[in-house]
This record gives sequence, C-alpha cells and structure tokens, in this order.
Amino acid sequence: MRRGDSSPLEFGIDLTKEALADVLVDEFNMTFKGMSVDEVCLRPKVALHFCDTVRQKHRFFDLPDDILLRLIMNRRKASNS
Repeated sequence: MRRGDSSPLEFGIDLTKEALADVLVDEFNMTFKGMSVDEVCLRPKVALHFCDTVRQKHRFFDLPDDILLRLIMNRRKASNS
C-alpha cells in the first residue's frame, strides 16, 4: 500500500488491504478492458477520472490517488511473479 504500509482503515475503509485491492482491480478491469495500469497512468486525466469515479462509487472518499493506483499496480506485479 505504501506510505508506511498504511491500512485501509486509515482512509476510512473497513476492508482488508487484499479485499480493497480486489475491489479496485475489478473496477479497473471493467473500466479499461485490455489496457494496463501503466497505459492508463500515461494518461493522467483519465487516471484521475478513474480514481474519482471509484472513490464516489464505493465511498472511499479519503483514499488518495497514488494509493489507489499503487494497489492496482502491486496486484499486477504480484500476479506476474
């Protein structure tokens, strides 16, 4: 998660880090069929819009963009190992 390996509870989210990552990855995959998180991050406005949409939909209002995207990136890296 980074930032000192924060817990989702620090951002007002009552999920484990793994469960939060599952939600975020599912949203990412539904939104960006066939695109990698790296490709999306090369389009900052698109990435920010995605983060805003996910925060509103799931009421993750205090989850920062970098943490949200990092969880998706980390899941991708873990599955490639």
